[in-house]
Amino acid sequence: MRKCIVTAVIPAIFILLFCALTFPEEGMWMLNQLDKLPLAKMHAKGLELTAEQIYNSNGTSLKDAIVLLGGGTSSFVSANGLIMTNHHVAFGAIQSVSSVQEDYLKDGFYAKTMEEELSVPSYSAQLLLSQKDITPEILGALSDTMSADARQKTIQAKSREIEKKEKGDTEFECRVSEFYNGVKYFLFTYDVLRDVRLVYAPPTAIGNYGGEVDNWYWPRHTGDFSIMRAYVAPDGKRARYDKANVPYNPKAFLPISIKGYQEGSFAMIMGYPGRTFRYRTGPEIKLAKEETLPLSMELFKMRMDIIEAAGKKDRAVEIKFASRWRGLANVYKNYQGTLEGMTRADILKLRADGESKFQEFLKSKPDLRQKYGSVLSDIAATYDELKTFNRKQIVISQLMGSSDVLTIANRFRSFAGSFSKDSTGRMKPSESSLKDLKESIPSIFKNMDLPTDKEVLAAMIIKAAALPEGQKIAEIQEIARNKTGPELEEKVADFVKDLYKGTRLSSPEGCLKMLEKSADDIRDDDFVKFAIKLDKDNSEIQTKATAFNAKIGRLRAKLLEANIAWKGTDIYPDANRTMRITYGEVKSYNPRDAVHYDFETTLTGVMEKETGQDPFIVPRKLRELWSSRDFSRYADQRLNDVPVAFLANLDITGGNSGSPVINGKGELIGLAFDGNWEAVVGDYFFQETLNRSINVDARYILFILDKYSGAQNILNELVIR
Repeated sequence: MRKCIVTAVIPAIFILLFCALTFPEEGMWMLNQLDKLPLAKMHAKGLELTAEQIYNSNGTSLKDAIVLLGGGTSSFVSANGLIMTNHHVAFGAIQSVSSVQEDYLKDGFYAKTMEEELSVPSYSAQLLLSQKDITPEILGALSDTMSADARQKTIQAKSREIEKKEKGDTEFECRVSEFYNGVKYFLFTYDVLRDVRLVYAPPTAIGNYGGEVDNWYWPRHTGDFSIMRAYVAPDGKRARYDKANVPYNPKAFLPISIKGYQEGSFAMIMGYPGRTFRYRTGPEIKLAKEETLPLSMELFKMRMDIIEAAGKKDRAVEIKFASRWRGLANVYKNYQGTLEGMTRADILKLRADGESKFQEFLKSKPDLRQKYGSVLSDIAATYDELKTFNRKQIVISQLMGSSDVLTIANRFRSFAGSFSKDSTGRMKPSESSLKDLKESIPSIFKNMDLPTDKEVLAAMIIKAAALPEGQKIAEIQEIARNKTGPELEEKVADFVKDLYKGTRLSSPEGCLKMLEKSADDIRDDDFVKFAIKLDKDNSEIQTKATAFNAKIGRLRAKLLEANIAWKGTDIYPDANRTMRITYGEVKSYNPRDAVHYDFETTLTGVMEKETGQDPFIVPRKLRELWSSRDFSRYADQRLNDVPVAFLANLDITGGNSGSPVINGKGELIGLAFDGNWEAVVGDYFFQETLNRSINVDARYILFILDKYSGAQNILNELVIR
């Protein structure tokens, strides 16, 4: 069968909820909305594919080359299951197979043969098979007399019923997703490839050049790419790792273009954007701006500083925490940029102005005013309720996930709850609970460092002790006993010391022995006791949060219904980790007065940034290639240099990392890996003059594979045009 070629990019323009639509190509569009896009305009800009070649629900199309992988997106680039994605998307995989002796994070990894490729059990590749509108089935189960809580439970139950029916006896994964805050629902069916292996990763000095210093900033000079491969059993079944497995043959894969682009060249992305909040109201954004984001950042930074200090003392510890630290740092900087963007653009005023126009519209439509006239004030009142427990919810959530031993203790707390009488009257745990917990123990301890774990937990307890009245955590109050300053630190240090001393859960051996104990013995462990006490407060918060989510979810749906009545149906939904398409063009921008940023960077720029200190260390061989101008066919003729990264006005968010940037012919010209600092606030609103995706150039990827690593076996699999 002839292989198809696919593409992936991200929407270039966003709809502000209460503002007029400026550009028809705006938005992160669902695949079934292709008919709403101005294809004639897209063709005029350089698109040569038909709508059916992009998405065909009954045949092979571009979407079949797009892969949901880890926390990002990827794409097939060969007939033998090669998957190309970002270095930072594959970072967890690289970290999981790294050690001080085999430091693939630092030195990179290259499998010269398929036999040398490394299994990464924690990764799976998900391929979209179909999407189906099930709105009538979901909404048909609801009634106007239902409470918000009953409505949410009914939606959840109906969704699980539909998922189970669709899955049948297949090994597919079926997931119902909500759109337009509950106005519509779609069922997505995925094929899941469970044997994914690492094929190639550049050294950190290339794959993460610039590190957190450059993160979210242009100009960028990062070779943010890695390559993996998907395998299946010899009979085609979707099996987990086995030496006998064979490479998966995708329905479609992307050829790679070395022709390049120029400013104004057509580009598009199909990928899996995570979450956006474009339809949030003023009160919702205000709480995020003034409380949720700043408090979350404070807790992230505290944990990052502790982990970073421990890693500087011991490379083994640094490797263990590398993936976690990078994740925290990325979100921290994202929140920082979001807050700055909210202030710079005066987003609260923008929302207030838009909401005034919305109210004016409702006044002109008595029937709509009667149905939706109070929706904005109802949302504001509901957010006043959230303020009464928001800080506690943030702190206890991070506290419960901050310590590996606490995570294990919570697993054992749940495990103890699975005990029931067997046929002989003996109390025994469920087989599935025992199996799941036993299998999870090695992976948790692989990346654990007890001294760091203790320090992080102690710091989190001290932060939790500072919660305001009315939002305090009972167990933390009991530990703190109104102490502050050095006295509190000493009290918490003693508590944590005793806690780790009095538990069996601080070693794999102790955990395995605990699996043999009775439910009462498990609950008698000091750390499990601590987890049980914390869970009392956490359960109360979860109950409040569930009620809040049910209530606000219904109100947001009403708001979107009203917005559709106002603006029409041709609007895109917020991102929700389902496949979307966006398009635009390669484009420079002006970040501020008298400053212009060009649309591409080069290898010379890599050299100009070199300091010899992390994160600006240039590998010797890369410098030699640059010095000798040994660029082969990967140089851009206009620049007489190897292009490293480029900009496009493609609208991206978390989850789009690794998405292939595709030209008008359906060829991969790069991988999206970041957004620019001036537009980090894009999760809340789009700024047409500022929003840009930052993408690693396909020519730099091929240059590194060829001239730097000599990875001819990989290059021979690719279709290069």
